[in-house]
Amino acid sequence: MYVVAYVDEESCNGCKSCIRSCPEPNAIAFISGDKKVRIVSERCKGCGLCEVECSKASISMVSVVDTVVEDDDPGGS
Repeated sequence: MYVVAYVDEESCNGCKSCIRSCPEPNAIAFISGDKKVRIVSERCKGCGLCEVECSKASISMVSVVDTVVEDDDPGGS
């Protein structure tokens, strides 16, 4: 299990303070059409700096559970 940031897009005002505080390049994307930010979960390291910097409390850290998908047919038929 690990944590990643999650943005409540309803309350996000698009100020980009989270982007400026994030140490991981391209982990937070600004969607200009929506004027909101989105987390790129594959790049998020779960440090929580964006959550601390968000003045609207729009970002929270959520737990993600790694799941292993097992092949029911290991022979590939």
